[in-house]
Amino acid sequence: MGKIGGMGLRFLFLTLFLLIFSSCASKAPSYEKAKELNDIKEYEKRVHVTEIEPPPPPPPAVVEEKKPAPKTPAPKKTVKKAATPPVAPAPAPTPEPAAKKKTLKKEKLPKMEDAQGFDGRRPLNDPFRIGEKVTLDVTYFNIKAGEIDLKVNPFVEFNNKKSYAFAIDLRSYSFFSHIYSLDDHALTYVDYESLIPYNLSITIKESKQLAETRTLFDWDKNKATYWKKRYTEDHGEEKKEVSWDIKPFSQNVISALYYLRTFQLKPGKKLAYRVADEGKNIVFTGEVLRKEKLKTKVGTLDTVVVKPTVEVDGAFKPVGDILIWLTDDDRKFVVRIESKIKIGTLVAKLKSIDKGRD
Repeated sequence: MGKIGGMGLRFLFLTLFLLIFSSCASKAPSYEKAKELNDIKEYEKRVHVTEIEPPPPPPPAVVEEKKPAPKTPAPKKTVKKAATPPVAPAPAPTPEPAAKKKTLKKEKLPKMEDAQGFDGRRPLNDPFRIGEKVTLDVTYFNIKAGEIDLKVNPFVEFNNKKSYAFAIDLRSYSFFSHIYSLDDHALTYVDYESLIPYNLSITIKESKQLAETRTLFDWDKNKATYWKKRYTEDHGEEKKEVSWDIKPFSQNVISALYYLRTFQLKPGKKLAYRVADEGKNIVFTGEVLRKEKLKTKVGTLDTVVVKPTVEVDGAFKPVGDILIWLTDDDRKFVVRIESKIKIGTLVAKLKSIDKGRD
């Protein structure tokens, strides 16, 4: 039997949503306790979020009926006198060619990141659309365990700064819930211009535990704070708080997956960018292995295959044999994830895509 636990979920986020299964499930905690866990006062005091209203659609164009132009009388013929031939002016001096203006793109920082296809931190082709939603079926030993939704919600102002709203939902199917039930949600707000995250909220409601975590990024001080409240029947309520120095332009474990989509992914390319999580500074690295035609429920898709690795505090950590398939186009949707772990293979296969609105 298996479990998708809280640490399993965090590792799932960190390794691009691959599930870890371990011991059998036990007695479910009371979900009434979840309301108390949700109140993380210090985080709430420092956060203000308002949804940005989308602009109203333009009014329908009014087509005016064209009236025929009034007929004008033909002009009277006049006899022209022979004109005196004009004196040709002296040729004007040929102007010197103007110096071409150089349009320099903004430099992309940090320099460890691939800058192809970016103007500063902004991708030239923004892959994200409001309302987009990719749903993946998760199978374990060919048993359908649950599904993952990768979503782009409407823009918000996070502490008065325009931000993307990226969300991931993970839930078990009814059959698998008899083995282990889960209903987990993650939400992060990411700056529209610099693509750095401001926060990370995770809600965990599972057979064996309830938990709420919050991470807040202070980019003026390059510091992050992480809060966690967790409840289990065995240990009751547990609390944790961690503050640490972070590297500039670090992602979190959710935004890292979306940030991967901003790069131009060509076979042979190697990527690297920073991730900050629960007191640790991590470097995500990935190699684009190949292009591949992938058969899915929505048809055959052109994809690129990326193999990720993780470096924690300068040391590479094994994360299993993981592969990620993304569409080979400007959107780069995640359409398949595959992980070989000690006790089997986990596969997340594309179930549906809603491309959102332009």
